[in-house]
Amino acid sequence: MEFKYISEDISKSIIETAHTIHKNPELSHREFSTTERIKDILKNLDIEFPEEQPATGVVGLLRGKIPGPTIAMRADIDALPIDEVAEHKIRSGNKNVMHACGHDFHTSSLLGAVMALSGRRDFLPGNLIFIFQPGEEQGTGAEEVISTGIFEKYPPDAFFSLHVKPDIPAGKIGIRKGPIMAALCAFSIDIHGKGGHGATPHLATDPIVAATGTVDALQCIRSRWMNPAEPFTLSVCSIHGGSAYNVIPDDVHIEGTFRYALPSYQESVKEQIIKISESVAAAHGCTAECRFFHESPPLVNDEKLAEIAFEAAAGLFGKENILEQNFWMASEDFSLYRRIAPIFMYHVGVGAADGSSPSLHNPGFFAPDETAPFCAELLAGTAVSALEKGI
Repeated sequence: MEFKYISEDISKSIIETAHTIHKNPELSHREFSTTERIKDILKNLDIEFPEEQPATGVVGLLRGKIPGPTIAMRADIDALPIDEVAEHKIRSGNKNVMHACGHDFHTSSLLGAVMALSGRRDFLPGNLIFIFQPGEEQGTGAEEVISTGIFEKYPPDAFFSLHVKPDIPAGKIGIRKGPIMAALCAFSIDIHGKGGHGATPHLATDPIVAATGTVDALQCIRSRWMNPAEPFTLSVCSIHGGSAYNVIPDDVHIEGTFRYALPSYQESVKEQIIKISESVAAAHGCTAECRFFHESPPLVNDEKLAEIAFEAAAGLFGKENILEQNFWMASEDFSLYRRIAPIFMYHVGVGAADGSSPSLHNPGFFAPDETAPFCAELLAGTAVSALEKGI
């Protein structure tokens, strides 16, 4: 495929960078080597580094020579605590750490866009802020970047980003106006009982029985207390208690998330989780403590930016490759940048045409090499289009 902005040399560099980052994944807020690698590339491109920087991750500034708006482009850089099992030549070299959500491709793609655009600064009508954000998987990175004060010093007029999706065929681009991704709230429940011997459960107060009852009862929030027509899901993803087969533990720790589209669900679901946990625990002679964290609002694509994005994507790849993206129950802390300026996120296909590709957050996930330059072309073209339109 021939690109307008991404040369063959840049394309090769993007793929090499994606491979390097994939083989050296780092968890949220520990992205030290990734940060240094990004900085080295940006320095060679003569990109400015404002003083306001997160602890890991990088914010760079490219000043166009023609007056105009300021556009921010964001990529996330962290990996997940997953042990890769995919049978391909580019594999994680860090045990139990893997780029299973495509952040290696997001990062290398944005770097490719910077490579292309840095050579065009004399013709850019405005400025570009490049955000290589840490901690997206923990839902804390966007807040850290915002808290540096960078956007008070360099206020952007819009934010653009993209996310790869294996359920969309490679070469296709998903676009949606308005809400596109769900709000997120993570929760933990600590159930406290009294430990004892497995042979004498009547002398203990078993928190494991209370925990299993709690997990079951939480499912009623979706099935019995929610409008079935509204997007909502609750998942218990972690439960830990005990350390021996014959010892009843004192405590069990549960963690999960709920995701939603209606803002009114935020507090009402919390109330239900607390009520269920405390009631079920009490029925078993235990107590329960609930905590809520890593909250982010729904990701809402600005309508005007969506029109700019559609025109840019169609101009680069043809209208026939643009899909109307469905609402996705996954969450993204990119949504937090909407407090600063309008936002837009593409969903870009990296999947096999037959739908056989492993999902995100799966130990077998992979993205084809050629999709990284494709994403870089999309980001570069969108940036130029947004600047030329003056937002």
